[in-house]
Amino acid sequence: MLKYLLNSFVVLLCFGFLLISCKSDDSSDRPEASIDSDGDGILDDEELANGTNRNNACDPIQNSGYTGYDDTNSIWLASDCDSDGISNGDELSASTDPYVDQITDSDGDGVVDSEEIANGTNINNPCDPQQDPGYMGYNGSSTLWLMSDCDSDGVLNGEELTNATDPYFDDVVYPIAEFRQNLSELNIFNGNPGNLEFNSTVYEYDLATPLYTDYAYKLRSISIPKDTKMTYQGEGLLGFPDGTIITKTFYYLNDERDPSAGKKLIETRLLIKQNGSWQMGNYLWNNAQTDAELSTSAPLVNVNWIDLNGTSRSLNYQVPLPVNCTQCHNKSGNSIPIGPKARNLNVEKNGVNILQSFIVNDLLDGAPNLSQIEALPEWSNTSFTLEERARAYIDVNCAHCHQPGGFHNSTTGTRPDFRFETSFSNSNIEDFKADIRSRVATSPAFGPSMPLIGRNVLHEEGVQLIQDYIDSLN
Repeated sequence: MLKYLLNSFVVLLCFGFLLISCKSDDSSDRPEASIDSDGDGILDDEELANGTNRNNACDPIQNSGYTGYDDTNSIWLASDCDSDGISNGDELSASTDPYVDQITDSDGDGVVDSEEIANGTNINNPCDPQQDPGYMGYNGSSTLWLMSDCDSDGVLNGEELTNATDPYFDDVVYPIAEFRQNLSELNIFNGNPGNLEFNSTVYEYDLATPLYTDYAYKLRSISIPKDTKMTYQGEGLLGFPDGTIITKTFYYLNDERDPSAGKKLIETRLLIKQNGSWQMGNYLWNNAQTDAELSTSAPLVNVNWIDLNGTSRSLNYQVPLPVNCTQCHNKSGNSIPIGPKARNLNVEKNGVNILQSFIVNDLLDGAPNLSQIEALPEWSNTSFTLEERARAYIDVNCAHCHQPGGFHNSTTGTRPDFRFETSFSNSNIEDFKADIRSRVATSPAFGPSMPLIGRNVLHEEGVQLIQDYIDSLN
């Protein structure tokens, strides 16, 4: 029995040794010390010890210049360790570094991310690093680059490409705030001045209710110096910085039914603010309609046109003398603009609110929400009441004289105050209604009329509006 037990023990012991021997021969769960499966230059057992992937040629991540890889290993050759879309094998063939992304340019500035990181510039800023004028290395299809402004001139890079200007050179033209001999010298218009196309730093504006001038069309503009703003000063006139230029060009369409039939340019009046004061000048357009010359004369200009009803019209347009301009623009001894009041700019024209456009273009500071700014009624818009329309018309056409400090100072004796903000009871309209009714219908050629200047032909629609309003007071 003892012999049997000894033999059994020997058999079990041998079997155990056999199992141990078989287990030690199975190397499937551990690498051989000499194997580098992914060709990254790190042996498999070391990758297991470090927690990296022995079958990923790019794990662990290596720095640029690393050369410890196995360039005969198919896994490594097929991998892309710098994630630039080019395999390691192709990088070797091109003699580029398989561990440096030399392709990706996140911001489209023409400097690859790896280089920007090395240089300490921003991979997401198309204007960092700063480039010299004439630089052409950018990526013109990069959205980020197109939407940037690398020369800080207020024009996006994409717009500069469209305009064939240099996105790395501030070549934006600002008007010259001084009276020179020819209008073209002031850089208000782009190209041929007769095309009436403003430079990018000149902003067209319109008014809810404009001043009437013998049925002439008017093109208005405001330009302010670089890095300045207009300021909101309540619902009256905006505040303007020195160097501001306000223009108003008077013209007639040859055929109002067809604007493409051309136009006749008459004059362009300018207000320029210098050293806190407004200076006035007038430019008369030449017969070729290519430029206008600074003038102090006041000619009569014959104009012929076809109106919207197809009727042929004709009149002699009176260009005013400088002293006439002073009569209207003078308040308490100082010349001021008349039209660009906040309430008269708070109007939508061609789908855009004029005042809001100033705010959006970062030209106006301090304005509240537009809903908090009273809007002057449009005199021809019958959705407003007769009184609102008439008071708006009188404000624009008459109040520059009939107000405190105006040519017909309303604080002297008992005189009317035609400002829109003046209450009816304080306006003295009731006391002067018969005179108002008569004077608006008086031809400029026969005695006192309103407005005092700026017209040789009565504004039939305006006269009817005022007379209807006066009649409604009876």
